Amino acid sequence: MFEEGGQRADSDTGWAHIANHDKAATVIDTILRLDADETYTKTALSEAAGVPLKTLYLDGTLEELVTVGLLEKHEADGKETLFSVDDGSEAFEAAKAFDAAAATSGEVDN
Repeated sequence: MFEEGGQRADSDTGWAHIANHDKAATVIDTILRLDADETYTKTALSEAAGVPLKTLYLDGTLEELVTVGLLEKHEADGKETLFSVDDGSEAFEAAKAFDAAAATSGEVDN
């Protein structure tokens, strides 16, 4: 029923998506601060987030963030895959709202 770390193997919740990818939270934090009008390579996203490219590649973080709607994937034959922020998605709006709520909560606690 549970995998290592107490995560349900069959869980498909939004939090499970983040928990199942070690650096997803770090990348999401970065996505919230990127220019939605720009496109980014995997390397650029890796560097902006401070997460090794190998980590993002091996655990499928970027693909998962495309699946949940935080990133859009742009593929062209013979060219490097590019990504852009999907700032019109429900997932992006929810992440932005959570970020703002957490920041406000931190201000109250201090």
